[in-house]
Amino acid sequence: MPEISLTELIAAALSSPTGAIVVFIQFLLGILLGYIVAKILKYVVAMVAILILGSILSIWSLSNLNLSQETLSKIGVSLETLKNIALSFAALLVGPIAIGFIIGVLIGLLRK
Repeated sequence: MPEISLTELIAAALSSPTGAIVVFIQFLLGILLGYIVAKILKYVVAMVAILILGSILSIWSLSNLNLSQETLSKIGVSLETLKNIALSFAALLVGPIAIGFIIGVLIGLLRK
């Protein structure tokens, strides 16, 4: 089975007009979220810390899964392909909102 790179997966997802529009809307939502968070920053620090802790715990629990190369080959998926798919989903789902969030926080802090 040929390996598909992360950039090829992202390019394929963004090649359709629907995918590009969704990423743009997610980016705008991230800016709005970041702007609002900048205005109520003192209340959100705990929430962000909890989300980070939850992400770390999720990664830690996934690392304890015993998905060996033999197990994955039985179902016809290589470890590299699985990793590329996970990275592309993370980039497409979290990326636009995270970038917009950072820009929104900066706008909110500068407009005080």
